[in-house]
Formats: sequence, C-alpha cells, structure tokens
Amino acid sequence: MRKLLLAVVLFPALASATGYSITNYVPRDMSMGDSLVADQTSAGAVYRNPAALARLSGLNLTLAGALIANGSTWTTTTGLSPSPVSTDLKLVPAPAIFVSWSGKIADHGYGVGVGVNAPGGGSVNWPSGWPGRYAIETVDRKFFGTYLMVAAEIIPQIRIGGGLIYYFTTEKLTTSIPVPGGTDALATIGDSGGQFSFDVAVDIQPVMSFPLRIGVNYSHQAYQKLTGTLNIAAPPPLAPVFPNQATTHVLPYPSVLGVGVSWRVIPDLVLTLGYTWEGYSIYTSDTFVGQTTNPSTGQLLSVSVQRQYRNSSLYRIGAGYQLSPTLELRGGLYYDASGVNPAYYNPSLPDANKVVGSVGAGWEVMKNLSIEAAFLYAWFLTLDSVPAASTTTIDNSSSFPGKFQSWGWIASVGLNWKWDPQTSN
Repeated sequence: MRKLLLAVVLFPALASATGYSITNYVPRDMSMGDSLVADQTSAGAVYRNPAALARLSGLNLTLAGALIANGSTWTTTTGLSPSPVSTDLKLVPAPAIFVSWSGKIADHGYGVGVGVNAPGGGSVNWPSGWPGRYAIETVDRKFFGTYLMVAAEIIPQIRIGGGLIYYFTTEKLTTSIPVPGGTDALATIGDSGGQFSFDVAVDIQPVMSFPLRIGVNYSHQAYQKLTGTLNIAAPPPLAPVFPNQATTHVLPYPSVLGVGVSWRVIPDLVLTLGYTWEGYSIYTSDTFVGQTTNPSTGQLLSVSVQRQYRNSSLYRIGAGYQLSPTLELRGGLYYDASGVNPAYYNPSLPDANKVVGSVGAGWEVMKNLSIEAAFLYAWFLTLDSVPAASTTTIDNSSSFPGKFQSWGWIASVGLNWKWDPQTSN
C-alpha cells in the first residue's frame, strides 16, 4: 500500500514561470515581459502593484482571457523504451477581471479595487503507457487568486497600497500503478482547498518633474490544505487491496517580491525593468495523507515526496512605443533562473531555467476604451534529471531519470475601459 500511495502522490502541475507560477497574462503586462511593477495604468494594478490605484482616476475595468499551452519531451538516459516521448497538447483557458475606483480626498489620491485571476496552475498530459506512467500521466490544476486592495497617496511622490488575497486551488491527476497479474490500474486524485494571504506595495516618483517611477510589490506565502478523494480502478477481485479513501495535501504558494523601474524616455517611448523573487524554498516536498493505517506504525499513512526547490529569480525588461495616438507597440524579454532541483525532478511539473520573449499591442478603438493583445513564448533549457539511485543525502526515489526539453506559450487578449467623472461630458 505504501508503494501505491507513493506512486499516486507524484505531482503538482504546469509552470509558465518557476514552479507552478504563471506569468501575469494581462496583455499589456505580458507583452512587456511582466516588467510593469512601476508602470501600472489600469485596474490590473490590483494584482501587480495596488499602490498605483491611488494615481488613477474614476472607474477602471480590465478584462483579459488567455490560452496557455506547454509541452515536454523526455529522452531516456537509462535505456528505457520507447524514447523519446512527448506530452499531448492541451490548451488551458485562464480568465482575469479587475475593477477599481480612484479619486481624491483632501487633495490626496486614493483607490480601491477587486479582481480575480489565475496566478498558478496548468496542465500535463503524458500519453497512456509511456515509461514514466508510474510517476504521472495527467495533471489538471486550477489555481485562482481573489484580491481586495486599497491604496492611498501619502505625498505626491509616494503612494502605498495592499490588502487581502484568497487563494483557491482545484486539481485532478491520474497515474498508473502496477497490480498483481502484470497489469496496470488507473489511480485518480481530485481535491480542492484554499487559504488567505496579504499584499503590500509602494509606488514612488522621486522627482515629480522627471518621468521615472519605482514600484515594489510583495505578496505573502500561503499554505493551502486541499481535501479530496483517491480512487483506484483496480480489477474487482483486487478492490479490497486498493481501497478508495479520503485524502489531504498541503500545497504551498510562495511569497513573491517584485521590484520595478519605469522611465518615459520621450513622450512616445517607455522603458521598464523588473526583478522578481519567488520564495520557492518552502516547496520542499508534497505530502499526501490517506485514511489507511500503516500496519508498521499504527498511524495514518503519510508519504512525502521530495521536491527540494530553491528560491528563484527573474530578470525582466520591456518597452512600449506609441506608434500613433491610438496604437502602442510593445515587447519584452526575461530570464527565469528557476528554483527547480534536478536531483528531485519529476515529469509532473515541467520546469527548468528559461528565456522568455513577448510581443503585443494596444489599440484605443474609441475614447476611454482600448483593445489589447499579447503573445509570449518560453524556451526551456534542457534539464538532465539525475538517476533515482543518486547519492544525495535526501531520498530522491521519486525523481524520474532522463533528459527533458520543455516549452510553453501564452496568447492573451483583453480590454481596458475607464470612466472619469472629472473629464466626462
């Protein structure tokens, strides 16, 4: 039974950035390499830097929808066959909606905003029967964030903001397990759960006469307790040996620190730089707890699968050029120094160091209404997973040996609308 649960627990999900994080897919942000911590101009500030809400005016609405795709090709380094094997393509939709209201009290700006998006999650679909089927076959994780933010202007050069975040995750995964008689049975886990967190941010323009801004945004880590069920599709005579049961799994989401600089070089050109730190060192293992008693201990069976992630750093640059009064062209680039540990790599979570490029545009179709679009592509560097018989000091038997070459892309469209009572007729 221990081997059964060890096989079933080997997941989490997809990543477009480090771990299971997803790049901010609001089109303007994504098209400029998600480097806009210091250059938020819409209700999307609720997510990326809520302090900027205090320098907006009136009602702002940001809507976005994205399609996310990723893939991975495994090549054996130990003689397993068949090889190579690639994941099946499955497009994953992701929505985002942010609404804010900004105004002035005693000549000091303020703002409030709410929103929902998907900051993490994804999809993995290895073909049935592949050599790594006892590690994982499919993963479908949906990770949502709900935000309630406020902001205030302290002095004209400094604004602060922050508020509450509620993370909620649903996931379903499948894996094969060997059963007596030389056949496989399909194991399925479905669970869900959530947790509160918080965010703090600052937006600074050191010299009011010089178009340079500095932004800092910090969101705190959250440990979600997911509860659900484990079901084993074993042949009827073996059903008592492989019982269905309730399960729990604690899934951490890391603290994230974003620092950015925005400089409007000329009226039609803005340059942005950003640095993101993600505290993935809290992701040391996946622990899966069932209801079956371990006869050797008399306690509920608990299996820990080592991940041993490190913290990650992302270095970003972006640019936006106003080609005409109604059309802005955008581009971005960043490097993701992932926290993945190759000694504990498992194909349930495609990850590696990566170079990411993005392009996009914004078109003001009428006064106060713009349509946005962006496309991002991630080139993953080859990751060489060490064999399971590693000499590392922490057990890494959950790793799957081989070379992994992964990729990912995101296509996003959206709109921004605003209504300012100070300028409306």
